[in-house]
Amino acid sequence: MNTIAIGLDLVDLDRFQLLYGAFDPDVLDRVFTVRERAFEGTDAARLAHLAARFAIKEAVLKTVGGLQEGIAWTDIELLSDGVSAPRVDVSGGARAAATALGISEWLVSVTHGTQSAAAVALAIGGTTT
Repeated sequence: MNTIAIGLDLVDLDRFQLLYGAFDPDVLDRVFTVRERAFEGTDAARLAHLAARFAIKEAVLKTVGGLQEGIAWTDIELLSDGVSAPRVDVSGGARAAATALGISEWLVSVTHGTQSAAAVALAIGGTTT
């Protein structure tokens, strides 16, 4: 496998709260998938959960050249069961952009605390000979 690109994002939770802290379903629907929105816990924990998912979306987008026409935020979904390593599922326009660049998968890492959430995405593809 070859490394094609790397993306990194840091989300300030205070700023994120201004945009998403009201948990408006219409706003959340444009950015997060149903699975990403499903979270049981306090509002603070839910905010950190969503911010981490937003950070991974931004990190993945950076590996394909940023948010472009035809790519929806919901084309990138962070999947995490809390036990296994997190992974991303990419569909639609994001998948098309990745395929054009030769990206076949991502290795991702995400973290959050009380003040911020961060994510890194390593885009890989092809085979080594």
